[in-house]
Amino acid sequence: MPVGPNEVVMELVQFTCLLLTSLTCLTGLGQKCGGKLWQCDDGTCLPLFWRCDGSGDCLDGSDEMDCSCPRGWFACLSGVPDCVRASAMCDGQRQCMDGSDELNCPENQACLLGDWRCRNHICIPKDHYCNGANDCVDNSDEETCGRCGLAALQCPEGVCISEDERCDGKLQCSDGSDEPFTCGRSCSEENGGCSHSCEDRPWGSLCSCPPGWSLSAHGDVCQDVDECSHNLSPCMHFCINTPGSFYCYCQGGFQLKGDTDCYAEGNDTRLLTARKGTIGILNLKTLTFEAVQNVAYDPLALAFDMTRSSFYWADDQGNIYKAKDQHSGILYPDQYGVTSLACDWLTGQLFWTNQKTRSIYVGASDGSGFATVLAKNLDPLEMVLLPTESLLFWINQGPGDKMTLERSGMDGLRQETLVVITAQSPHSLTLDVSARRLYWISDFKKSIETVKVDRSGRYSFGEFFKGRPAHGLAVFDRWFYWTDAKGLWRSIQGQTNQNTFIQRTPLPVIKAYHELQQPKAGSSACGKSDCQLCLASLDQPAGFTCTCPEDRLLMPDGSCEYAQFAYATSTTLHLLELKGKELVRTLLLTIDDEMELFDIDWRREWFYWVNSTGHVTRRSLSTGQSENVPTIKPACVVTVDQKTGHLYWLSCDEVNVGVTDMDGHYPRRLYQAASVITDVFLDWQRGRLYWLEAGRVLCIRLSGGKARDVLNVDGSITGRIAFDLTSNSLLWNAEGEGLMVMSLLKSKTYTASRAWNVPGSVMAVRSPLLVSLFHDVLTVWDRREGRRVKDVPVEPGVVGVIVALVKVKVDPALPACMSPSVTCRGSTLCISQSQLCDGQRDCPDGFDEE
Repeated sequence: MPVGPNEVVMELVQFTCLLLTSLTCLTGLGQKCGGKLWQCDDGTCLPLFWRCDGSGDCLDGSDEMDCSCPRGWFACLSGVPDCVRASAMCDGQRQCMDGSDELNCPENQACLLGDWRCRNHICIPKDHYCNGANDCVDNSDEETCGRCGLAALQCPEGVCISEDERCDGKLQCSDGSDEPFTCGRSCSEENGGCSHSCEDRPWGSLCSCPPGWSLSAHGDVCQDVDECSHNLSPCMHFCINTPGSFYCYCQGGFQLKGDTDCYAEGNDTRLLTARKGTIGILNLKTLTFEAVQNVAYDPLALAFDMTRSSFYWADDQGNIYKAKDQHSGILYPDQYGVTSLACDWLTGQLFWTNQKTRSIYVGASDGSGFATVLAKNLDPLEMVLLPTESLLFWINQGPGDKMTLERSGMDGLRQETLVVITAQSPHSLTLDVSARRLYWISDFKKSIETVKVDRSGRYSFGEFFKGRPAHGLAVFDRWFYWTDAKGLWRSIQGQTNQNTFIQRTPLPVIKAYHELQQPKAGSSACGKSDCQLCLASLDQPAGFTCTCPEDRLLMPDGSCEYAQFAYATSTTLHLLELKGKELVRTLLLTIDDEMELFDIDWRREWFYWVNSTGHVTRRSLSTGQSENVPTIKPACVVTVDQKTGHLYWLSCDEVNVGVTDMDGHYPRRLYQAASVITDVFLDWQRGRLYWLEAGRVLCIRLSGGKARDVLNVDGSITGRIAFDLTSNSLLWNAEGEGLMVMSLLKSKTYTASRAWNVPGSVMAVRSPLLVSLFHDVLTVWDRREGRRVKDVPVEPGVVGVIVALVKVKVDPALPACMSPSVTCRGSTLCISQSQLCDGQRDCPDGFDEE
């Protein structure tokens, strides 16, 4: 009996060709990884040292498969020794003979190239060594330097050269400046060889230069000083060097005053802050406080989105809140350990760090879900965003006492260390967006530290806090703002002795609140996407990556849905939906025919099946209309191209592969085999059809052409072979070997892992999930962890399982279970009659054992 439109309601997304072919952008397919990276089966690139470290980082779990070492151990590349503990990787000690356990690791305890390491482990720029200032705080950068008099010369390495040692024929300075070209010369003859001013000395002529110029190491020529290259540029925003001078210009929205300062136009500068029980905005010109929201607990972190008039805060009760238009509420509960919040003002998404879970997260602004951005080798303290450049920055606590300032794309990729800040006691990371500068407080140095977002311009405003330690910091429009135990202060940058007290404030959390801190210059690549959670990327061609909450799967259109699988018996079609820990089963339709195999055209709402005589039938899930689909010969396997709607089939004589167009006309043969074909697999995303013939996997373009030999299938296959469209892989159980994976991207077949034990037959795969069938029980597995997620008993005689490519909504009037199955009380979960009173609790509330 036909199924009418009111019996099964399907909510289908619009599968445009652009979206259907954009999986490369969504998952990272097609990338080529460098020598220090490892490629997942789906094409994503990861650091090499994440491979076989005991934690699944690829969506398909392939980085933890085919490992020669047990979980929690790392395999040395040279095999000497074979394995070392993963916890010993990147600890600065070589356990592998070839040092591969230290390959491609984040920076170790030493400073970055271009830094000098103090005795107390603080790192300073090399040009701060022997500069006459105590930059290390313990004076180790100055104590070995010579004390040069007015007539003496100081070498770059700090050694002092006296007048008598100049021009003595012995090279003592590393740059040769103690033996200049002007040795033995006189100013009376050709100006002593000097390009500018000349002064006679006993050893020769001493050249000097006007302002804006410096003397070369050879001591005769004046060279232009590039003021713009100084660690602290004289210009607030942009600097252009000129011969002997420079000039400045400002970002849009700022006006240049004088030669170097940029003044913000528009609204007065304000601070988002909190007083006891109230979050509000402090106008720094009028000192008026405008309340935004009353709060029950003092905020640990604040963020704002000026475009959407939204405010966010986190408290020590584990809650992240949102306030908008006089309405407020908990956005994300159970977030204990939050240390900072930041808003991507181009998309409205919220980012936060959690020190308890050692992770960085991104969440939708409507509270619909959040996902992990970074959680590998991470211990983030504070974080800021620069969405206009797709950048994420955070202070990271490493092994031992190591502390670094890190940078990555907002998708967590391309991570690198900007500054090593070990032993500085850093906190209060903030960003002056217009100046493209990061600032933070060093309690140990009693200073404000800064570096530009491109790693240049490292500078320290030393001895800034001479009394009470500072708590919070904000920087905007030439000003530093900070709080201490007394209250709120400010100072013009560079004028550390002119601190001005503003007012008492009990809480240290402050944010510079101005429209120029969230400029609209440029647009986010995420504006082109339909992702539920979109991460701006430095690596992806489209400029973004879609991601989903951990309990949901990424759909082809970028949306996120709970995992859904359709399975069929000979007469019924069911839907399984994995919601958290529950697997809900629903009957979709019944047929009078005897089904052997099936597939669904999700876009056009057609259900296809083949019966025992090899006839192909399709039924509309919206109208209930049924019709026959012609094939050249009786077909026993069918699979649908989701892009075009064409049906590909394998004849029951197992030698012909063909296609029938979506209108059910013009069947044609694509390939005729010389031996038996046992199965076909359709990769509609990449336009390929694969099949298994005589122990080999062969491939042909969907448009036809010559078949290509791909790989050999070793061993005896137990049960079925499943195709994972996401990772472009075939998976099956092999007798005596366990779970096997054939990566079509990497043309490689391997055993998944010793830890994997998937009994029965592999029925369907969509990374990160795998579905197997054993003794009338369907089991869902997480491939990243090799973990059994859920078991659900099903009727005998399951003929197939497929992945739902859209969200399927079911008419609530439909019976959840089909007799003789039983519906669990208060749910749509079905169990068989044999599970009643069997001593096992199968229903959530134990109804089956009452």
